Amino acid sequence: MTDGSSPKARPLAWACAAMGGAMLIEPGHPGATFTGVAIDSRVVEPGRLFFALPGERADGFDFCAVATKAGAAAVVVAAHRGLPAGCEGVPVIAVADVRRALGDLARAVRSRFKGRVVGVTGSNGKTTTKELIAAALSASGRVLRTQGNLNTDIGLPMTVLESTEEEDFWVLEMAMRARGEIAYLADIGKPHVGVVTNVAGAHLERLGSIEEVARAKGEIFHGLADGGVAVLPADEPLLQQETTHLSEGRKLRFVHSGPRPVRAEVRILECVPAGEHGSVVRLSVGSTPVVLRVPLAGEHNARNAAAALAVVSAFKLPLLEAAKALEKAVLPPHRSKLHVFAGRRVMDDCYNANPTSMLAALRTVAVSADASGSAFALLGDMLELGPETGQAHHRLGQEVARLGFAGLAAVGELAAQLAAGARAAGLHRNRVLATLDPALAASAMAEWSKPGDWILVKASRGMRLERALDALERKLGT
Repeated sequence: MTDGSSPKARPLAWACAAMGGAMLIEPGHPGATFTGVAIDSRVVEPGRLFFALPGERADGFDFCAVATKAGAAAVVVAAHRGLPAGCEGVPVIAVADVRRALGDLARAVRSRFKGRVVGVTGSNGKTTTKELIAAALSASGRVLRTQGNLNTDIGLPMTVLESTEEEDFWVLEMAMRARGEIAYLADIGKPHVGVVTNVAGAHLERLGSIEEVARAKGEIFHGLADGGVAVLPADEPLLQQETTHLSEGRKLRFVHSGPRPVRAEVRILECVPAGEHGSVVRLSVGSTPVVLRVPLAGEHNARNAAAALAVVSAFKLPLLEAAKALEKAVLPPHRSKLHVFAGRRVMDDCYNANPTSMLAALRTVAVSADASGSAFALLGDMLELGPETGQAHHRLGQEVARLGFAGLAAVGELAAQLAAGARAAGLHRNRVLATLDPALAASAMAEWSKPGDWILVKASRGMRLERALDALERKLGT
């Protein structure tokens, strides 16, 4: 999260008060402290505060003794459940709701933090943007950022509680699946800058409409710290409506310059593909010209970089130094990662997918392949799209053909709709495969493609399409 620094040691008595709790077993001495938290008894380290969260598969209350034996500084339990067994000699804090208590404790830590906080959400690209922001801010100080998928009502508090409170910046990713969830996270994080990357057809199964998605994402703008700034795409009218309560001086917009000019403080003027090295992007940030190499391909990633530089501008930090630091960003696995297998350039973007991010990735690969060979797509199901799921996959298949892809291997329960769309739009049926087997899809890609070609591998996380990526590597070698 930072450069290996340990979490700040915090008093147990202070934590108990912050959570509105009561000590069922008192600490052995009044100055007892804890360093960081844990919710899984298997990874408890000495000094951690263990939160006994109830879960779908396991109940943390049943593992308090295990956490105690592992060296937990104390355990936090639901008050109505009484004293857990096997915790003799370790403080036990009883709270009304363990999940909420975790958030209350993080909120108390945030209230003491003297640095600056960035909150990041969006339908697509929030993790990438979070990493680019963290890299850019690293030029101006120490940064704590969300790790992995710790971006929920459990993960974000855990990130905050890993802090030393001596960082200069926190960059907190915020995920949601329903209304009110971003509002809760923003209330804990109180960001000085709130970033929404975009609004797209993700979580429609729960939210029902793109307008509701925009309202849910826009909750971050209503949870800003006093004087906080909203960073948002200039070409998302639904998001503009979520910032009407903010003065113009508290908005920073980014956009890819096009034929219809809109007001934007950060503009992408040019995005040039650079093969395995990502893209070379030319921007204007206010009146300052910036040229940088984004270590990721595609105009959508240029937009993510523009959002990162908008954050730098909001904090009035040196732009050119931030741009150089951004170039060194390292992304987590399965997010636009480029591999070379037997001369094929394989874009591993199988962490997540919805119609908008799929189309952006397809366009990126189509443009990149244009100079060196053919483009192929190994795609899996897009999940949580609601009642129009079948039509969305059929339309995506059509786009694969329209963008000039030479072949499509579709994996999953919705593979038939993808394949039907591609065939309907003219992709030769001998180069279209629908299957439930990721290895079979990988074999087709290996057979159809040749050195110099590009292959996109992308699906929703639940599809675990990295299985196809692994099969493709085994089939082709590196």
